[in-house]
Amino acid sequence: MRLRRSWLIPIVGALILASVPVVRAQVGQNGQTNPTAPVEKRGARFMTYNIQWLAENENPDRIKNLKSVIGNIKPDIIAVQEISSLKALRQVFDQNYEIALLDDPKEAQEVGIVVKKPWKIESSGLIFTDPQLDFAFPGKRDVMRAVVVNPQGDKITVYSTHMKSRRGGRATTDPQREQHASLLAAYIKEKNEPFVLLGGDMNDAPDDRSVNILETGDPRATAGRVTPKLLVNVCDRLNEQDYVTIGMSFYFRGQALTPISRGAKADNDRLRGKDYEFPRDVKVRESFFDNLLVSPQIFRVSPPTATVYAGADALRGRGGRVNVPESGPVEYVEKGDRASDHLPVYYDVRLP
Repeated sequence: MRLRRSWLIPIVGALILASVPVVRAQVGQNGQTNPTAPVEKRGARFMTYNIQWLAENENPDRIKNLKSVIGNIKPDIIAVQEISSLKALRQVFDQNYEIALLDDPKEAQEVGIVVKKPWKIESSGLIFTDPQLDFAFPGKRDVMRAVVVNPQGDKITVYSTHMKSRRGGRATTDPQREQHASLLAAYIKEKNEPFVLLGGDMNDAPDDRSVNILETGDPRATAGRVTPKLLVNVCDRLNEQDYVTIGMSFYFRGQALTPISRGAKADNDRLRGKDYEFPRDVKVRESFFDNLLVSPQIFRVSPPTATVYAGADALRGRGGRVNVPESGPVEYVEKGDRASDHLPVYYDVRLP
């Protein structure tokens, strides 16, 4: 991981957030108003989850919260980000799951793919490993690709990705995310596989240019509404309704929330193409960064939109802290009990 400076990253929501979200029971793609109750599946459940600096020997209460989240959502296929090791991930996913992860001891923010048995991982590996591509794929965040097989023998290609953060300036780092998206879109287009799932923390909203490149397959794609060609972003409608996937834990008061922060999309649009100081220059501090995209063949026979899960188990607790030096290993200063600063997003997949 190439880092230009040292800083202490607070994983706890230490900033006083100014925006006011809508707080009520969550209603997802199945119209269910209790997000902690079992949700009826309408296909194989695909989920993306940034598990925020997941380390070995985690706080047992954090693992309890994470297992509760997984138990409530019941995903079959999971794209995960910010994983320090296979041992760390096994705290959450036991031997009933198969895992694709590089497991490099020098990388603290790996991307991976997990499937619940009887699903199987037929093959897996990182796809952008050339050090010359580190501008677009920092460290080992090189996109994990796995071919997974369901009990009926159907194969789906799954990608887990984690784009460069906006740290250092949004406009300044836009080219990194856009190059990441362009290379990944070209790779997916060349493979030309019928059943594709892509999930990850993209550090951009569903209608930002980087994510639109993935939808259209066009590196010249603009921000805003686009016509999907390569992939369909099943989070577009959520973004238009001001749903968010990061920043909601500050508002937790013991009950599940609807993860909506009014004005989130408009503020993201307002600041597009600009470098600005966070949080000073923003009006809404919550964002929609965790995206799910699927191939058109899947979308045509599947539900129209994804669900952001904001049950109490995903929100409660206190975050930890890590120290990220310019060189050397990450130091886990304090291990909190909150599952993550991100909320998981899931979608029920059907095959034609």
